[in-house]
Amino acid sequence: MTHEAPFAELEIEGAETSCSYLPGQTARMMYRIAYELSESRYEQLLSRGWRRFGRTLFRPVCSACTQCRSLRVCIPEFKPNKNQRRTMTRNAGLTLTVQKPTVTADHISLYNLYHRDMHHRRRWSFREITEEHYYESFLEGQFPFAREFQYRDDGRLVALGLVDMTASAMSSIYFFHDPEYRENGLGTYSIQKEIEFGQHHHRSWLYMGYYIRECASMNYKNRFRPHQILQHYVADEAPPVWESPA
Repeated sequence: MTHEAPFAELEIEGAETSCSYLPGQTARMMYRIAYELSESRYEQLLSRGWRRFGRTLFRPVCSACTQCRSLRVCIPEFKPNKNQRRTMTRNAGLTLTVQKPTVTADHISLYNLYHRDMHHRRRWSFREITEEHYYESFLEGQFPFAREFQYRDDGRLVALGLVDMTASAMSSIYFFHDPEYRENGLGTYSIQKEIEFGQHHHRSWLYMGYYIRECASMNYKNRFRPHQILQHYVADEAPPVWESPA
């Protein structure tokens, strides 16, 4: 663990497990517990493929597979395709509020409703989350760059996105919604609203997490263009290389 300004992190390598995304593959993650995290330090980590949940930063260190690739969208140059424009029109009646992350009974109810639906439809494991667990998973650390995007229909919370916003970048952390709105394409809609917000506030990149070409639940990310893909996960002192796909 380091205690040098402006950050302090404890690094832990996780155990090897079965991959959740690619059958027959194994997965291993590297974790860092952030006791302090400045914006500039966080931007360095984002550019090297790290993700954040609460105080926990993570990225893959799988020994036999390199298919999990970090993807980021160029915010100023993004232009929606026809289907994405239709999704924006379909959800034009929703209102968006951007604020510091919170946890309320509505958050917990919506989160559990979404995950219960995914358990039945996609066989996700399911355990009801509590306010304490939600706080530890997403809000712990109370970092000043953390935001939540609340989507409401006639005042009712129907979707929520957790998003980090630094001086030059955004990171889309997690998104969940009311299953009744599944046909509205709220996942696609929320990404476009994040990009739109970033355009209005002069951010350069939206980090969208890991893209896996062979995984249907992850390969939708390459529909947001132009984007770049991180070529290798490098050490803190090494420059990251991002390239636009051919």
